[in-house]
Amino acid sequence: MTDFLMGKNTVLEIFKHKKDIILEIYTAKDKSDPMILDLMRKIPVKFVSKKTLDNMVKSSSHQNVLAKIKSRNYLNLKDFIKKNEEKSKSLVLMLDSIFDPQNLGAIIRTAECFSVDGVVFSKNRGSDITPVVSKASMGGTELVNLIKVSNLANALEVFYDAGYSIVATTLEKDSKALYDFEFPKKTLLIMGSEGEGVQKILLKKAEYKIFIPMQGKLQSLNVSAASAIVLSYIRAQAN
Repeated sequence: MTDFLMGKNTVLEIFKHKKDIILEIYTAKDKSDPMILDLMRKIPVKFVSKKTLDNMVKSSSHQNVLAKIKSRNYLNLKDFIKKNEEKSKSLVLMLDSIFDPQNLGAIIRTAECFSVDGVVFSKNRGSDITPVVSKASMGGTELVNLIKVSNLANALEVFYDAGYSIVATTLEKDSKALYDFEFPKKTLLIMGSEGEGVQKILLKKAEYKIFIPMQGKLQSLNVSAASAIVLSYIRAQAN
């Protein structure tokens, strides 16, 4: 399967931080465009029609620029655990049922901004990593450790056995307010979809439950906004 990045800013970010994964650029831009001229010095560029770009990524939101990249390598769960076992502090984000690609991308972008060690998501319960997700993540999909698993509950057990404390975001009677909670040094944070929330099988395995206190009339947040609030608080608490 061919992996693509789309969008001017996304391609430029990966060109800046991880240029070696870019194999080829496809563009409908003019050959005299400064961005294209710069890319042409380092990477092969093919000039195609906008319709061709649309068909390549099944989207018209590419801003006339695509990057063909090396096949995306998802980190194996056991390899991730081994890589991080000596760390005294570690933060991992588990995503449950995030089907909206814009939300998934925004969360991954936030995870990269706050140096999350890894993002765990299901092969079956949620969106896959698509060009739309990569664009929404501003290239974060190529900069964060992504761990794709078959079963979130089984993965949770692996993290627990590796010394991670399991923290789920949910509004229940025994949930603690975010700002009154001290996060463990090694935390697996579970964020669920806005509609269903974190599935019950994961909540049963969670050691701690937290919620974000609301002060306005609206009592819910978009999951990407909620993720940003919680991750920001965790990092502020660690400093």
